Amino acid sequence: MDFVAAFSFLFFGFTILFSVFSILIYIWRLKPWCNCDVCKAYLSSSWRKDFTNLCDWYTHLLRNSKTGTIHFHVLGNIITANPENVEHMIKTKFDNYPKGKPFSALLGDLFG
Repeated sequence: MDFVAAFSFLFFGFTILFSVFSILIYIWRLKPWCNCDVCKAYLSSSWRKDFTNLCDWYTHLLRNSKTGTIHFHVLGNIITANPENVEHMIKTKFDNYPKGKPFSALLGDLFG
């Protein structure tokens, strides 16, 4: 009888956990990204009709930004051209900010 009770308890527990995780995944998938213009343009590649490459589009967005910073919610990235932000990143905790291969290839001589 103890085996049956333990098995029933485990089965019930796993069923509840599975249900909770399924609901959480369903809710998360309802809106995997925000509905802002930047994210919609990035996901649909509609920026390509006005710009030949991604860097030109980024430059356009940065120039039109009031703060000199743009946030891509879809990618979880923040791109900044704000001199105060750039100075802060260089002077304090430079290693905390990710810099991929394209960044290193372009600015490796400047930053070492």
